[in-house]
Amino acid sequence: MKESLMSQDEMNSAILNSIGEAVIIVDPSGRIIRNCNSVTEDLFGYSKSELIGQKTSILHVSREHYEKFGEESEEVLNRGEVYKGEFQMKRKDGSTIDTYHTVSSLNKEQGWEEGVVSVIRDITDQKETEKQLQSHVKERAILLAEVHHRVKNNLAVIAGLLYIQIEASVNEAVVESLKTSYCRLQSIAQVHEQLYKDAELDANISLISYLHQMAENVDEIIILPGKTITVDIQCQDFTIPLMQAVPLGLLLSELLVNAYKHAFEGRERGQIQISCDVKKDHLNIEVSDDGIGLPKGFSLDSGSIGMEIVQTLKEQLDGHLLYSSHAGEGTTFTISFNIAD
Repeated sequence: MKESLMSQDEMNSAILNSIGEAVIIVDPSGRIIRNCNSVTEDLFGYSKSELIGQKTSILHVSREHYEKFGEESEEVLNRGEVYKGEFQMKRKDGSTIDTYHTVSSLNKEQGWEEGVVSVIRDITDQKETEKQLQSHVKERAILLAEVHHRVKNNLAVIAGLLYIQIEASVNEAVVESLKTSYCRLQSIAQVHEQLYKDAELDANISLISYLHQMAENVDEIIILPGKTITVDIQCQDFTIPLMQAVPLGLLLSELLVNAYKHAFEGRERGQIQISCDVKKDHLNIEVSDDGIGLPKGFSLDSGSIGMEIVQTLKEQLDGHLLYSSHAGEGTTFTISFNIAD
């Protein structure tokens, strides 16, 4: 009976060809290609006979790339580690491909100088996809910037018109109404500004940052001669979704403006405290003042424009609004709702 045995070379070739990636075995002395598999032939367009005996420079896009690859891989191999890196390579027809290399010692006991094996993966499609994604991100950033500037300019124009009307009006009631509208506009502008800084359409808004800016805006526009009002903000640093930030900001701005305008009549000083408490995605915010208290007969359903706005915004948040007030001891409004996912 005649036995058919594979030679060592045939066995080595069979093993190499069974590997799904391009594999090249290189003699470090002169960086000469000793052997390769059929995937290497398909990837680079050369036949096996055309590659064996050639320097690996035949596969590099330039002398500079060839030398850089050698320096980087030798540095890693000298540490007894496996080199991994991305490089552009050149095919026989002159076209270039993006590749990922894993280079290791052929004989770990004797060191990489005895030979190295380089496993090469074609990542051209992957790199092209990355380029397209980066291009889309860049286009989106440009679009966001353009939208931001347009919205910012429009808000600035409206704010400017309101301020001109405030300055020109001699009717105190009209002035107060315009100032309140100005503060509402600023509340929306603040959310927009934070949104643009985060550069995401689904961005969350930092509540503590928003509250401090809102308090500054109200203090700048609601000027009360002879009165000193301080606002103390006690809040954790957390964020809420954009869709909740807008109604919440408007609601809090409304309560703050009302406290400024009505809580401290007949007094020179006043203090307002805004405090936040978050438990399991449930947010409670209190707006408290140490003023004269609410007038007798006050109701959230009193029919005033301010309270109608507050009620509408509360419903948008699907929240609850409570208040407590005692004559001469101040007022506290509490808004609570679940933070959306």
